[in-house]
Amino acid sequence: MQTILVTGGAGYIGSHTVVELLQTNYAVIILDNFCNSSPKVIERIKTITAQTAQKHALTCIDGDVRDSGLLDNIFSEYPVHGVIHFAGLKAVGES
Repeated sequence: MQTILVTGGAGYIGSHTVVELLQTNYAVIILDNFCNSSPKVIERIKTITAQTAQKHALTCIDGDVRDSGLLDNIFSEYPVHGVIHFAGLKAVGES
């Protein structure tokens, strides 16, 4: 099973992508700081994919994509095969 890191995976587009990845047999690591989303989304993803995703295929990390030490830890601890980057702030000036 390949593992995909989805930054901003609890946001609207990210969460829909995570559902599709889980339903097509990928393991997913969500990295999100929840400044524009809610941790409740993770439970909804688990509910939606309960019948099709493998157990333990979803990992959620509460953190910021700008934290290079955290990213180093993630890439050291998990076998990440790809990254889909959705993390960002809503306003262009904030990003």
